[in-house]
Amino acid sequence: MNTHDGYVMDVAYPPHFHKEIQPVWLASLAQFLGTAAPDITRPYSCCELGCGMGINLLVAAATNPLGQFVGVDANDKALAIARAAAKSVGLTNVHFVHADFAHFAQSNNLFFDFIVSHGVWSWIAPNQQRNILQLVAKFLKPKGLFYLHYMCHPGATPMVPIQALLNDLAKQLPGTSEEKLSAALDFVCQLDLAGAFVDQPQLSDKIRALKQKPPGYLAHDFLTDHWAPQHSVDIHRLVAQAGMTFLGSANALENLDKLSVPGAMQPLLSNLASPALRERVKDLARNQHQRSDLFQRAPTPLGQQDALRQVDALRFQALPKASLPGAVTFKTPIGEIQGPSEVFSPPLERLAEGPATFAELRQLPAFSDALGTLSQSLQMLMWNGDIHPQRPDGLDTSEHVSRLAAWIERNQLKLQIAADCGTAVHRLDDD
Repeated sequence: MNTHDGYVMDVAYPPHFHKEIQPVWLASLAQFLGTAAPDITRPYSCCELGCGMGINLLVAAATNPLGQFVGVDANDKALAIARAAAKSVGLTNVHFVHADFAHFAQSNNLFFDFIVSHGVWSWIAPNQQRNILQLVAKFLKPKGLFYLHYMCHPGATPMVPIQALLNDLAKQLPGTSEEKLSAALDFVCQLDLAGAFVDQPQLSDKIRALKQKPPGYLAHDFLTDHWAPQHSVDIHRLVAQAGMTFLGSANALENLDKLSVPGAMQPLLSNLASPALRERVKDLARNQHQRSDLFQRAPTPLGQQDALRQVDALRFQALPKASLPGAVTFKTPIGEIQGPSEVFSPPLERLAEGPATFAELRQLPAFSDALGTLSQSLQMLMWNGDIHPQRPDGLDTSEHVSRLAAWIERNQLKLQIAADCGTAVHRLDDD
């Protein structure tokens, strides 16, 4: 099994697209959180640490012509795919660097408005984690945004012994990483059928669900010597030492405590003075198994009028999977939430007619005296995949988008590009 610093290298990480690491999404959420975001109406730069096959950067580069994008990964097989795709699409605003994070920290001379890392932190050695923070400390611009995804307690805690068993089994088995993982998982499933987890039904369900996922993805997820869920308070302390301030989550729902934390807990949560302690309690309340945290270097908190002015300028459009006007059901980690028709029908009906700014949407009678309700409803609809903020530059991206769409089709990826939003969405048949 080919590994680098305890991490699988003989199989490329499958292409997974994450809307939460795209610059339009990140800048918009920062604005909702009341801080001045990087200006994406002018040229800007973005770096993804651990980019794999580069699908996130390919979409970003094709749909955001003002951005310059850099992807870093230690897996040359994955980068070969990314580079070939960029060449076939004709993208000149993205390039891929074959390096681990230590070597990139030494060789890089660029500065970035966005640095993002998804699906890497919890799987790599502590020294590589320190290298990520070194990169952020050295190369993120003032007001720059840092996105960090990681597994966390308590939701990921039950899988710790299962991962250790899978990893130990794989080391004793022949074949590629995918073959080792498949055989090891078969053995764990046999343990499950034999009743090993009879007193842990949720764990049993998780193990069975793994059988439905691609072996290549699972090999990256579980065959590492450094698999470790984190406590958010510990991560925030480390990132603060690198000069970053925690803003909130890149998952829009998790910034809305009234909708993402059980109602009976909210008075207890509001009585906690420590932001770090509140995050720890919210992780417990949600049985959080992963976090997508958003940090900023030297943030500029805005006053009420300035914050409203920048949010007013955000323009939204309906996405292909937009809910129909009426009550909207949101499937959240704490259960289903019924969004009332009087709150969600007005923006859905207006956006069905065409894009509209926040300033225009707050002229709707339902929100004339309820800006907070409008803000929360739009963020919920963003999280649910119903709407998305548009790119503010208005530049034509049709040539590169059409080429990337053809590449996506050839590679049978279930993505549909939303060019005006600088992102992509999972296709309607990807349920």
